[in-house]
Amino acid sequence: MARKYTLKNSPDTESPLLKSLNPPQREAASHQEGPLLILAGAGSGKTRVMTHRMAWLIAECGVHPEQILAMTFTNKACAEMRHRVEALVEDPQAADLITISTFHSLCARLLRRHAKKIGLNNDFVIYDDSDQISLARRVLEEMGRSNERVEARRLIAVVEGYKNDGLTPTQAHERAFDQGTEQDAEFYETYQDALKAANCVDFGELILGVLELFRKHPDIAQSYSMQWRYIMVDEFQDTNPAQYELLRHFTTYHKNLAVVGDDDQAIYRWRGATIQNILGFEEDFADAKVIKLEQNYRSTKRILRAANHVISKMHTRREKELWTDNLEGADITYFTATDDREEAQYVANRVAQAVRAGQSYSDFAIFFRKNAQARAFEEQLRFEGLPYQVVGGMSFYAREEIKDILAYLKVALNPANEVDLLRVLNKPTRGIGNTSIEKFRVAAALPQVGGVYAALRIAAGEEAPEPVELVEPVVGGWLPGLAPPPSALDDPAVEEIRGLKGRTQAGVEEFVRIVEVVRQRLKEKSLSYVLTELINEVRYFEFLTDNDPERADDRKQNVMELLNAVSEFESEFTPDRQSREPRGVQTLRAFLDRSALIQSTDDIDDRGAITLMTVHGSKGLEFDTVFLVGMEEDMFPSARDEDPEEMDEERRLAYVAITRAERQLTITNAKRRRVFGQIKDTRPSRFVLDIDEDLLAIDPRSSSRTVQYGKSKPEARAWMPGAPVAGRDMWEFDQTVTEQDNLRQFNRMKAAAPKPQYDEYSQVNPYDEEPVWDVSEMGLDDADEDAIKGRTVTHPSFGVGRILAVSGKGDSAKLTIKFPTVGEKKVIRKFVQLL
Repeated sequence: MARKYTLKNSPDTESPLLKSLNPPQREAASHQEGPLLILAGAGSGKTRVMTHRMAWLIAECGVHPEQILAMTFTNKACAEMRHRVEALVEDPQAADLITISTFHSLCARLLRRHAKKIGLNNDFVIYDDSDQISLARRVLEEMGRSNERVEARRLIAVVEGYKNDGLTPTQAHERAFDQGTEQDAEFYETYQDALKAANCVDFGELILGVLELFRKHPDIAQSYSMQWRYIMVDEFQDTNPAQYELLRHFTTYHKNLAVVGDDDQAIYRWRGATIQNILGFEEDFADAKVIKLEQNYRSTKRILRAANHVISKMHTRREKELWTDNLEGADITYFTATDDREEAQYVANRVAQAVRAGQSYSDFAIFFRKNAQARAFEEQLRFEGLPYQVVGGMSFYAREEIKDILAYLKVALNPANEVDLLRVLNKPTRGIGNTSIEKFRVAAALPQVGGVYAALRIAAGEEAPEPVELVEPVVGGWLPGLAPPPSALDDPAVEEIRGLKGRTQAGVEEFVRIVEVVRQRLKEKSLSYVLTELINEVRYFEFLTDNDPERADDRKQNVMELLNAVSEFESEFTPDRQSREPRGVQTLRAFLDRSALIQSTDDIDDRGAITLMTVHGSKGLEFDTVFLVGMEEDMFPSARDEDPEEMDEERRLAYVAITRAERQLTITNAKRRRVFGQIKDTRPSRFVLDIDEDLLAIDPRSSSRTVQYGKSKPEARAWMPGAPVAGRDMWEFDQTVTEQDNLRQFNRMKAAAPKPQYDEYSQVNPYDEEPVWDVSEMGLDDADEDAIKGRTVTHPSFGVGRILAVSGKGDSAKLTIKFPTVGEKKVIRKFVQLL
């Protein structure tokens, strides 16, 4: 029998549910009405507070679970919250009734429910990064502009910026201030039209689409605002303007918005997140209650003091200082290697020693600022035979063979999805070359044809298909991409595709037959059956053997793992019994959504491997022992101009890295590092120099003698015992003196903390580190201010802007540039390009 929930006006604030919480946690968990800002420091138990508050609202306040919405940023965090609530409430079904979701997953569900209101069909497909790039290049080609991959990437970043700010193409045009920004807005509009024509969305559109829905239909927004009486948001410092606007829509009726965050951990500014959401929360919610959680349960006292030293030098932050009742803990080990190879050997040796002493491989994490740093550590760990996993590399679902198989299913679900259609139209090879594809695209552009798949059906001689109960009918009389009425076929472009012969004609007929068979099977069979038959039907394993014999076995195993994933998902999926759609269709749509929205950290395997990841990717995680490597200027902090906001972001990133460590922290760097094939001297990171010397234990082996780690013995420089060394650089330590002498020498380094230059390191994964792309120099080394003031430039991160002022000359001149997406920025001249 279902439990009845009755709202109580005087809940029990001394409930047994709250007894295990400390006073600030208890105050936050028992807050019932009104907005609430919980400033939760690293390791202070914020998830514990959120889940206890949900349980308290249900058990003590009589709130129905369906009136609670909890939002966060990762699927892993969602699963953890639900599991904890299940353990706290008496009703085992209560946790399942709470809406616990990521922003993107929730918006995907809302869009499917109301797709037609914004011109979509509810079978839209979610594009990933590579799909976006493919579509962008096609749009650029149709616009008659350069469709080089780097330009497509730049424009996708611009579009993401618009969407993160909640801007539609019309609003982007309104904000354009010169030819360059107007062209960006024009691309955005054309790209958006292409997305809708394909009945597809990208990640940014998931949230912007819901905003568009709410703006046009405030009654729908009001219904959700009334449904969710209590809304909780985790990691609030990571929200962007579009997400914040979404929350404002959700809280127009009830004002019970509780946000949990830490401005000291705001590290995703480059993704569009704005720290102002948390710093200015009380301006938007004047009656908000603010509670600070400053007791840390994760780290030792020494690790926390080091973190506090680093973060205390922020320009703008809410005052707070973490403290703990944990043990004092071991010193933070500091090791300087001769080069990056020796740094990797040192870390691998330390892990191997600790494992021999009884620790597990899963206790260890190696954090680096940039993905490119992983190579040296991967090579050394493989050489030593130590198990490891790299988090944030290529996703399973981004692998070519997985994308190929899923593309067939996506086309069957949504034939208007031309990016996936063109991906597999001639894969495996069917004799359909570029010339034929261009003929299909010309015919597809005719309004009476309705897309590439409709053109393929015409070429295959197919009659208009019988109704397939996959989606509801749409305006216009037929689903785009299926088949036009007979009257639409009188056109020279149509005659061109009707005239195909030989292998090309046979290939088109085969492809159409396969798609139609899959569409029909989805009505009648399970998804795992459909997928198995599809792999056999297209002879995909034969294709892998013939085209990639060296990797064929591994790629076949990946396909089999996809089958396993589908089978597992099927066993857990509960279809909507009120829907007219077949179970296979519902399962496919849900599986595609999950695979599109999965995060790299959701797949971390903690059963026995060392974890390698960027610091950005480490957010929200914790490890017994952390190695923070590459702590050098121009590496961490990442080199950039002296914009205080940019440097504050780097400082917060260092704080996040340090506070992931529970028991042991080791900081390493190298005196020399290979960058773009060149050996470069380095200097220690200012963040290391910020840490008081009494917290550090400098490893006596630091960059002074041959380090006999593992199985290799690289040579390193040695110095004469006890004698002063002329020209000794700031890295060098005399190994004959005491550790305290070395610490005093280390402390003297602080006065020499260098100023950073712009990033010269390649960054390859936009999902767990800030992307920076190489750009050409402006080529006006000796030009004066008047020569370039007012000129239009492009920047790899900020897009197109206009020069307002110039300070200095040559490559080191600082330009004040106005960008439409981020406002005014100061940038070193040589890192922008004139248009």
